Amino acid sequence: MDLRLLKGVSVGANDEVQLSHLQFANDSLLFCEVELTEVLNLKRILRCFELASGLKINYHKSVVCGIGIPGSALVEFAFLLNCKTQNLPIKYLGLPLGANPRRKKTWKPVVEKVKLRLAGWKRKLLSYAGRLTLVKAVLSSIPVYYLPLFKLPEGIAKDLDKIQASFLWGGPDLKRKIHLVKWSEVTKSIKQGGLGVRRIRDVNV
Repeated sequence: MDLRLLKGVSVGANDEVQLSHLQFANDSLLFCEVELTEVLNLKRILRCFELASGLKINYHKSVVCGIGIPGSALVEFAFLLNCKTQNLPIKYLGLPLGANPRRKKTWKPVVEKVKLRLAGWKRKLLSYAGRLTLVKAVLSSIPVYYLPLFKLPEGIAKDLDKIQASFLWGGPDLKRKIHLVKWSEVTKSIKQGGLGVRRIRDVNV
């Protein structure tokens, strides 16, 4: 960074942080400008790393992702780095990077995962206490990985609450049944007279 071989990206309200790379475990995210010189510098840096460490970079598992650049330039840079191209959003550590959290499409995998988990319970004979335990321990925990990073759209929050409520009162087949207690009461703490089910919106906040 000090040699200015890579300009990276500016982060913060006043661009006070210059970010050239992020690393997690054995993954690295490298940032550079859309300039041939920077891409070549990036390749040289990676080659120096290989020589110094004795490690080998797997370029076939690497991708070049561009933001607001022509597809032809992206293909050219990928050819230089001997890797693939990919458009935003991309999935990293199970999260969609570059996706718009305000769109329902971004949350579709979460909703589908909840429904898929329910499908595995349909053939089981579950008591009310058993359903309550599954709602609290499993269903309400599935979206948690997304919630610290993305603001949940109101429509998705209602859909997830509705799925949990239908399962709690209707049983494994999610048939329409009378809800004995309002969901707002169910999501109150046990001390307040509720059932202690976490309201998805509160968890998000």
